[in-house]
Amino acid sequence: MRKTIATWVGAAGLTLTLAAGAAGQTLKITYPGWDSKEQEREVTAIFAAYEKQNPGVKIELISTPFPVMKQKLVVSLRSGDAPDLGYLDGRWLPELQAAGFLADVTAQANALDRKDWYPAAWEPATIDGKVYGIPDRVDPWMVYYNTDLFKAAGVDRFPETTDELVAAGKKITGNGVHAWGLIGTNDATFIGRYLNILYAFHGNLLSPDGKKAVVNDANGVAALAFYTDLLIKHGIAQPSAVGNNHNDVRQLFMTKQVAMIIDGPWARGTLREMAPTVNWSVGRIPAAPGKEPRFTMTSWHYTTFAAGKNQAAVAKLVAYLVQPENQARSVVTLPARQSAAALPRFQTDEYKPWVAALPAGRAFPITDRFSEIADIVGKSVQEVLAKRKDAKAAADEAAARIDKLL
Repeated sequence: MRKTIATWVGAAGLTLTLAAGAAGQTLKITYPGWDSKEQEREVTAIFAAYEKQNPGVKIELISTPFPVMKQKLVVSLRSGDAPDLGYLDGRWLPELQAAGFLADVTAQANALDRKDWYPAAWEPATIDGKVYGIPDRVDPWMVYYNTDLFKAAGVDRFPETTDELVAAGKKITGNGVHAWGLIGTNDATFIGRYLNILYAFHGNLLSPDGKKAVVNDANGVAALAFYTDLLIKHGIAQPSAVGNNHNDVRQLFMTKQVAMIIDGPWARGTLREMAPTVNWSVGRIPAAPGKEPRFTMTSWHYTTFAAGKNQAAVAKLVAYLVQPENQARSVVTLPARQSAAALPRFQTDEYKPWVAALPAGRAFPITDRFSEIADIVGKSVQEVLAKRKDAKAAADEAAARIDKLL
């Protein structure tokens, strides 16, 4: 006889056992903390439906707050207490794969209709030609902008190019308002925002083979100069930028002190809840002159662990979870499958700009040294913001340090 077991909270976060039986197979899944009650309700309902369709299978969901999720997962993997399945940020996969924690799921991936996925979603999970995760969710990054501040400044449309951004920013800036919310602190929130500018100029951190830094090529230097000139030369970023992190900048946006910030689709609910009087819309990251639009798109993947004991059962579960109708229900942002993105939920006026942006999204660089490289790049930006180096000198120094690291 099956029965429901109560939830409990421990040091590792929330563990929810959806159902239990006297005998059968238990699949442990590590999952990030819920972004909303709606997401919790939909995801647990999908797992419950799978259990009903597969008598004898029990799903144990280990939900951990995002800021500590990777750390706690690595601890459990090193201690030999590996979950069967992970729902992981694509930025973590190269590092986990290099450590030998991830199982090769290439055959499982090839059994799916991979052409139905947005191509960039596969990139973080594909290492040396092998696949180590099945993409479920994608997060294109865009610019949230205050429509009231735009209107008051006489700016009637969102800028499409970086030159137009500067021109619009100069009209908006004044009377205690600055056009651009700039992140200047070198913390974990910096690199995601900066990469959008680097990508807009068609730059990158590393060469295509991942063996050489390219932050100091012409595109990389132009991106660094543009990012820092928003404050130093053009004066359209907030004066406190050097000491501001993402939370600071978001707060400035919510209090109508800055008109634009880079963020992902997950910020929609936060802005509605925390700043109901701010009227906003979203626009794509402005393209550099003469360049096609390009910006970052992060992704989340179902990953199987090398030490997991139930890999065949996990493969069956993942195939169920990434069915278009299930993916469309469970993701808190955008689905990685194009057929899921075509379903009614994502055809509203709110979602349409995000869906339209997906083809221009690019994955984060694939490297197991990403965190260290991000720190080096962050320091180069701080050097320019502090006027200790110009963009070329700072980029050259960063490239030399990255090459030494590699």
